[in-house]
Amino acid sequence: MQPRLRHVLVALALLAAVSGQASAQPKKPKTGLNEEDWKYTLANGVTTREVNYYSDDTACYAKMFFPKGFSPKAKVPGVVLGQGWAGTHYSIEKYGARFAERGLVAMVIDYRGWGMSSGFLSLAEKLKVPDDVKYPDDVRFTRTKAEVVSKRTRLIPLKQVEDYRNAISFLQGEPGVDRDRIGIWGSSYAGGHVIVTAALDARVKAIVGQVPSIGGKSAPPDPRPMSAALLEDAIKRARTGQGEEYDTGFSARFRRKIDVETQQMVAEYRPFHYLNRVGKRPVLFIVAEKEELMNNRDHAYAAAETLQGPKKVLEIPAVTHFEMYIDEAFEKSSNAAADWFLEHLGVGMP
Repeated sequence: MQPRLRHVLVALALLAAVSGQASAQPKKPKTGLNEEDWKYTLANGVTTREVNYYSDDTACYAKMFFPKGFSPKAKVPGVVLGQGWAGTHYSIEKYGARFAERGLVAMVIDYRGWGMSSGFLSLAEKLKVPDDVKYPDDVRFTRTKAEVVSKRTRLIPLKQVEDYRNAISFLQGEPGVDRDRIGIWGSSYAGGHVIVTAALDARVKAIVGQVPSIGGKSAPPDPRPMSAALLEDAIKRARTGQGEEYDTGFSARFRRKIDVETQQMVAEYRPFHYLNRVGKRPVLFIVAEKEELMNNRDHAYAAAETLQGPKKVLEIPAVTHFEMYIDEAFEKSSNAAADWFLEHLGVGMP
């Protein structure tokens, strides 16, 4: 063999070896969702409508999805859907579209202060009482002009649970929705919200938690003590109206400021302690085999062992937390959730 040809073959062999090593490198885990992940196509006949529902007097955004042939005279099961930590409706609209394709009315919500919902409103200064009013409580409603402050991206778990409950009320008032057949779906941090919502609200008849965070398994029932730093922040909030902030979020594009108060509220939020109040209602957990944000055994599987009614843990193989929302994992998880609601809420229109 000629020396030049030998050198060429050796170089090609080395290149092939390097390429093989590169292809064998583990796939980089998905660490968030972006606009490409949100895309979906409405099935033929599925329609949508944007609405406002009210939660503690705040106008909150929701997008409604209606199945083909839906009419106000129908009696169709309805489902409220919420996203997890620092999330909005954009990334879960596709689930609402899929549920409507399968015959359900779906209401995909934004919590107060997130997405397209209004922020938490407060007066910039104390409202003055008219001179002729001795006792302010004598006048229940006052219409006046005042400077207000709108605060966004406030993350208080129990207030998001309230938003679920108020969305249920709105959905029950939708003509054509069977108010006795209401389900709730929550993903990630909202996987805990759906447990707490069901525990507090008897109107919920079926529950699905996707890649659910259900905190509190090992937490004692006692009140959570405040650290020195959190105590100082609580004092500052009470005396000035605003504490410290920090960045959070699972995407560089969508990093958001939230309050340090969230740390204490999260520490005190223990959805696991609410499981025994769900009773006999059916619960499905859909988990990612390669879940990296929490231990499935301490969350979904442990929760399922505690639940009393129909329950199931569906594990989607070979995917991580955020991969659940895309590609084949989305197809499996969305259809499994739709199947669960149709099984336990009943088929929609005759």
